[in-house]
Amino acid sequence: MKVLTISDVRKNFAAVVDMVIDDAEECVIPRGGGKAVVIVSLDEWNAMKETLHVLGSTSNARRLLESIAQADAGLLEEHPLLDPDAPPVPDAGKEAA
Repeated sequence: MKVLTISDVRKNFAAVVDMVIDDAEECVIPRGGGKAVVIVSLDEWNAMKETLHVLGSTSNARRLLESIAQADAGLLEEHPLLDPDAPPVPDAGKEAA
């Protein structure tokens, strides 16, 4: 986390924005007597919002924590990655028409 004065940010705004995006580093701007602000990249912001959304639901948070505990205990199942370009696989439980 980089801490810069508002004067430094004003003088080097484009460089600060590039640093925040390219290095995925937050920039804190303290303000004398006022509240500080933080500059983050849109990708970082979206990731934080998604995390808050997922963990904001008690059931989602519980399932996630249970899954992490299972993974830590070595209770994992390996599956092949799906090919998004592959044709759909018919359901095994349905009869062909």
